[in-house]
Amino acid sequence: MAQSQGSVVGWAVNTGAADAIGRAASNRTLLDSLSALFFLAIFLVVAAYSWVRPDYNWDMVAYVATALENRTDSPEQLHAETWKAIEEGAREAQLYNLQRGNPYNLHQWENPADFESQLSMYRVKIAYIGLIRLLEPVFGIAKASILLSTLPSLLFGLGCLWWLWREKALQGAIFLAPALVIADLFHMTTAVTPDMLLALVSMAAIYLLVKKQDFAACTLLFLSVFIRPDNIILIFALLLTAIAFGWRLLPIAFTFIVSLTACVLISKLGGHPGWWAHFYFSCVEIQNSMAGFSPDFSLTTFFKGYLRGAVVALLDNDWPLLSVVIMAGWALLWRAGRQGTGRENALMFALAIGTLGKFASFPLPDDRFYFVFLSGMLMLLAIMWKPRFDIFAKA
Repeated sequence: MAQSQGSVVGWAVNTGAADAIGRAASNRTLLDSLSALFFLAIFLVVAAYSWVRPDYNWDMVAYVATALENRTDSPEQLHAETWKAIEEGAREAQLYNLQRGNPYNLHQWENPADFESQLSMYRVKIAYIGLIRLLEPVFGIAKASILLSTLPSLLFGLGCLWWLWREKALQGAIFLAPALVIADLFHMTTAVTPDMLLALVSMAAIYLLVKKQDFAACTLLFLSVFIRPDNIILIFALLLTAIAFGWRLLPIAFTFIVSLTACVLISKLGGHPGWWAHFYFSCVEIQNSMAGFSPDFSLTTFFKGYLRGAVVALLDNDWPLLSVVIMAGWALLWRAGRQGTGRENALMFALAIGTLGKFASFPLPDDRFYFVFLSGMLMLLAIMWKPRFDIFAKA
């Protein structure tokens, strides 16, 4: 005991430092504030980094080109205008990778007509393209596309934080922030794709559904298919959930019908090559030109695409294992009697089957394609759990 009192630890205890730390750890207001600051800091750092050092990825080139289509008269002009916009901001290494980093990129750099043929798969995100054009006069077309990743990311973080505050679950932010990063938040914010904007709109719809504001939620869900038509998977999962859990069926059923109709029209008017041609391109073998590309359906090729998607997802991505952890967490909360409201559990079911449905409909392995579902489930778990470190400190 004498030796302990003569140590640094003993001195700290005797001077009341441990008691002060204990009191701080039992202060809910303080811990809530620290959790919120930690969560907000993650989003601010990611957004700031993304704005200063964005990832000039291939999708960015294609989306910028699609946004420029309405003012060019030939593939050659479109190609020149696109690369002029990209070259203004891309670093030398990024530019080299985009133009010569692999045989596909080199071919697109050298062949304007084939480059234009790729845009049919990007043209269908009409709301996202429209927003790039809307912001272009203020920021320039490249910066506008970057802003549409960073700004939605910040708003997404603020929305999650507000929801946690409303549910008195702010300390859950300690777990939610790193889980969202694992789910691909950082790469989705730095890259130029519509995924972060889609996540923002979808999370707002999930919140409204939790609060039983079905018509407002359905309006956002309908708008979401104009950002990415494949969000019809989420709407379909919600339709199945409405049937299984006895929700009012009319709002979500009507939303699914009009959204599906919109998806068909968007694909037709945008010149989309169709599900199988796109599947072949993305899941089997990249094509240098999509002009007239219409491969015969093959069961062997079909299964090859799914096998590739499953293997790459398990080896190089986090969403399969993160989904398992989320389901295990949901089961543990249920056993502990903290299963949440009926709506919250129904939405967990919807997002779980939506995750599986997303892969089943198009087996792309990348985490970002499942972020809408995973982030929604993580948010629901946080508000069901409502972890309280201050209670443990008192005990």
